Order: sequence, then C-alpha cells, then structure tokens
Amino acid sequence: MMRRRHKKSRRGCLECKKRHIKCDETRPRCINCTTVERNCQYSTPGYQSPSETSGSPAPVSVPQPTPAPVSVSAPASVVASDHALPAVSPAAIPMLDFHAFSYAGDMNGKIDIVHMQLFYHYMTNHSVIYPFVDYDGGLKRIIIETALREPFLLHSILAMASRHLSETGSSNTAYYHDLAIELQTHALSLFNSFDVEYFAQSIQRRVPVFLFSAILGFHALCDMLAYRDDAFPSNLARLTGYFRLHRGILAVMDGYWEDLKKTELRILFDNIVPRWYEISDDGGSDCDDIKQRIQDSPNLDDEQREAFAKVLKYLQWVFDAKPDYRGRAHLLCSFAVMIPRPFVDAVEAGKPEALAILAYFYAALHFCRDIWLIGNSGQFLLTSLATHLNQLGPEWSAWLEKPCQMLRESLEEDTLNTQSSATTSDQSLPHGSTTTSTTSLVSTAAMGQDIVISRPSEADARRIAEIHISAMDSNPLLHAQFPTPEGLQALHRFLEAETLDEIRDPVSGVLVARDGPAGPVTGFVKWTSPSHPQDVKLEKGDIVHLEACCRRFLDEYASLAEQAKERSVGDKPCYRLSFVCTDPEYQGRGVGTLLTRTVLELAKEDNLPVYLESTDVAVSIYERLGFRAIDSFEMRIPGRNDAEPSVLYQEVCMVWYPFGQI
Repeated sequence: MMRRRHKKSRRGCLECKKRHIKCDETRPRCINCTTVERNCQYSTPGYQSPSETSGSPAPVSVPQPTPAPVSVSAPASVVASDHALPAVSPAAIPMLDFHAFSYAGDMNGKIDIVHMQLFYHYMTNHSVIYPFVDYDGGLKRIIIETALREPFLLHSILAMASRHLSETGSSNTAYYHDLAIELQTHALSLFNSFDVEYFAQSIQRRVPVFLFSAILGFHALCDMLAYRDDAFPSNLARLTGYFRLHRGILAVMDGYWEDLKKTELRILFDNIVPRWYEISDDGGSDCDDIKQRIQDSPNLDDEQREAFAKVLKYLQWVFDAKPDYRGRAHLLCSFAVMIPRPFVDAVEAGKPEALAILAYFYAALHFCRDIWLIGNSGQFLLTSLATHLNQLGPEWSAWLEKPCQMLRESLEEDTLNTQSSATTSDQSLPHGSTTTSTTSLVSTAAMGQDIVISRPSEADARRIAEIHISAMDSNPLLHAQFPTPEGLQALHRFLEAETLDEIRDPVSGVLVARDGPAGPVTGFVKWTSPSHPQDVKLEKGDIVHLEACCRRFLDEYASLAEQAKERSVGDKPCYRLSFVCTDPEYQGRGVGTLLTRTVLELAKEDNLPVYLESTDVAVSIYERLGFRAIDSFEMRIPGRNDAEPSVLYQEVCMVWYPFGQI
C-alpha cells in the first residue's frame, strides 16, 4: 500500500499515542479525539500547531507517488434511466492514482468491471445518493469529482452502491454485502494511511474528509438497522455508537464551518441545509403528550429538558412531513447530527425519559420504511424498547401509548391496503388465540412482517428435526448424550418421527415460525400443559434406546430436571416450555422471542404460569420476557476437546406468571 511520506512527530496527544494512531496535533483537541468525543490532552502544552501560529495555514508539501498517468474522459452529460447524471467537465476530471487502489482481495489491485458497475450504479440510481439528498444533482457532481481525486472516498461510494445492491438487488445479495464490507474496510485503510496533517492545514482538503465522514456515518446506520438482536442493551449500544460516529461529522468540522461554506460545498449550505433544518414551530400534535411529560418530570435538569425539547421539535417535523418523500429522506440524513449531546448521553445511560423519546424516533423510522435500508427496523426497535420500559415499571407504559398507537394505526392501514395480514396465516393456531392488545400487535409486527406463526404440516417434521439439531449444536450436553455422528443421525431420525406424531395430534403443543406465509420453517416451539399434554420428558422416552447414545447422561439429566421442576412448581398446573429453537441462519430476527410470546399468550388465556429450564446464555433473553430465575441444577459432562476433559453443565429454572402475579 502506498503511503504519503511525512515527518515523524512526537507532539501528538496522549489519547492518540495510547491507541498508536497518527495525531494531527490540532489544538486544543485533535480530529481523532473530536470525532469520537474523547478527552484530548497533550503532554506539551506550550507547543502550538502551525495552524495556530499563522492567520492562514501554510500549505504542506506532500510528496506524491508518480504512477503512469491515466487520462479519463467522459461525455458532458449522461442520461440515466430516470434521472440525468450531472454534467462533469472532462477537463475537471483528475488523473486517477491507480497505486492507491492496490490491495489484497478479489480485484488483485485493479479497477475491474465490478468497480465500473458499482460506479455506474451510484451515478445513475437516485436512491443510492443518501445521506446527501440532492435533487438537482449539484452535490452528487461534487462527490464524484472529489472521489476521483481521493481514492478513499471513491472506495466509500463504491461500498455504498454495493450495499444498496445487496439490499435491493434480485441476486448475488450475499456477494454484494461482503463486497460492501471489503470496500468500506479498504476505504478506511486508505484514509488512515494519510498523514493527518495533509487534511488538517487546508480547508479545501477538509472537503473530502467531510464527505467521507458523512458517508461513513451512513454505513454505520446501515449496519445498525440491519442487525437484529433480542437483547435491548445490544440494540441500544449500537444506536448510541452510531449517534456518536455520525455526530462526529459536525465535530470534525468544528471551527471550520464558515470556511467550508466558501468551498464547492456552498451548495450544501446555501441550498440543501436550509431545506433540512427548516423546522416549523406550528406543526402537528404527535409529540404534545411527551412534551408535557418531559416538562413535568422531576428527574430532569434544565439542560436535559432543553435538549429533549429540541429532539422532540425535530421529530415533530418528521411526523409533519411523513406523507412527503423528501421529508422522510431528511430524517435519515440529518437526525443524528442535529440531536444535542445531552440527549445522546441520557440515551446511553438508559434514562427512561430519553428512551421514551427514542420510541418516537423509532416510530418516525417506521414512517421512512420505504427507504431501502430502513424497512421494518422501526417496528423491531420500538418493540424491543417497549419491552424494556415495561420491565422498569408500569408507569412507563403510558409514555409509549402514542408511538405504539401511531405504529398500530400504520400497520392497520398497511393491512387494509394489501388486504392481507402481515403477521398471521390462515392456518388455525391451537387452543387459545393471541390477544390484539397494543403491546401484542407491536411485538408481532416489530419482529418482522415476514415471520408467520402457525401449526406445522406433516411435511415440516424433517425440517423441525434439522433445526433442533443445528440450533442445539453449541450445547455441550447434546454432544455428551450423543457423542458420535452416528448417534446424531439416529437422534435426527427419532426427532423426525416423534415430531410427526406430535403434528398429527391436534392438541399437541408445537408451533413453527415461517419466513413468509409460504416460506420455509425458521424455528419452532414445543411445550406441554393441561390443554397440551405429553406423557414424559424427551430424555425419559424411547430415546434412551437409540444406538450410539450415552444413556448415563440422558438418565442423569432427566432425573435432575424433574427434581428441579418438583422443587419449583410442584404438582401445580402450568405450561412447560420444552424447546424453543431457531435456525442459526435466522437468529437475530426475533423468531425465538415471537414463538415464546405466542405460548405466553396461550398461558395467559388459561391463567397459568410457564416453567422452563434455560442454559446460562439464554437467561437474559427470558428475563426480558418476564421470566424470573427460581432454581438451578448442574451436572459434570465430558468436554468437547482434550484441553477440557470435563465441564460443569448448568441450567437455570425459570417461571413466568400471567399478569405479573406470583
């Protein structure tokens, strides 16, 4: 990789030295620390950077690599499918430094047809231009011309185009997704190979930094919305990480805005930004309820009230603009960089008032669901948040009534428009249908419009057995009980036959989740109850006679589990969750949570508790659903490698009570 040569300096800040990264030595805070909001400190307080010792920064001489120049020409204008490409003057197009593109990967250091395809896709497809909403083409022209001068920016827009194809293309989605990651990673590598002083001492050189930072924030938003995790803390950490990264766009340019307005980016500040930030005080009433609650809350100081009020002002503007396509796009582009830092800090700290405001942000995301990278992420995130706040206390449910109502009404409108339900199928569920409360509706919708819960058909028995074994593969007890491939094959045949018998029994406790009404089975749940009886636990049935099984560990586990159940609930009637398994390829989409909630609704109808045994890794998931640990048991089983001849296996006994009763 070619690097710009630079004179080594030992005057960088302490944070950059500690992280072994190049510091631009900008005082009082360097760009690196400003971007990620670290506390920037220098060990040489008396030193002044060149930008501080002169009214106008002196240019920095940067030796350039000298490859053979390649002349690139283009027609004055190119007509796209539905949008004209902004005219780019051939004389304005710089020479490409092809040495900067050399890296290990599929491209083997060359610009190939894939890069050409991505570049053309970026230029001609209007929706890929986010986060810069630019309807007259002027800003896109600037981005293209700047990218042709700076390979790190070019790789970044190629990554954006590839990510768009991975989400909207009809084929090769996995290839384009991986390629987007590869291109963005290399863009960061190229950017980091520069001497930071090259950017720091010229406002013109900050233009590509600004564009690159904004596009990097956009990629972070893509990743944050694409990842689905049942764990609310994980979702919150990703969101605040995105907020801080995207807000770094403003921090990097702090003190340079007026100068930046004199560059070619003046089109952004003179024409586009006024459209983004033109917030009306005479908007709708969607946020009135929470505005009043924020003012009345005794847990907020004046700074927080002021910051929260600004956030609600921006959100109300989004709701007012929700029928307008441009208004939806503006939310995506500007919200993270507009919100005040006290709000981000409060969200990161888990302050309930800030999280309640976040619910309105998720509802606003839902109104942007036609944008390719958002989809149903607003639904998913709102449900995750609602579950968390409900666990903090019933008083917080009232704070979420409005955003939940907005989401519910939107989903009902979608259902009327499509004349079909997005979350149920025509196949009847077993005894006890789910309720239609706001929480239930939001939860079902948020877990994904494509997830359908239904009774399985006989043809699904083999698929359920496959998911059972693949989902339990990481559980050491499975391999202690069936330590050989032959034993696992015998278990697969046994599970298929047993599941087929359960499916044929109309009162058995088994449901499946499908990827769409006619899609494949992605997960299943099995349970027993007074209305869904089953004779014995799996480990005590005919399974002990299978070939290549280790009966000792089957018998020991069955005995310990039954003793724990007797200690926990005795002979009181209850539901008992036996298995909740999700195909590993579909994990992170809320399949297991939705299956479990369906059984909880059935138990609530019968006014019965639900009992289960959980491995350690799943305890937190069940706790978020309202279960509480009451007992446990453990047993020593063989390890899976020579380094661990034996391990202590433990399961936690948990109970869920309807309506919170004990």
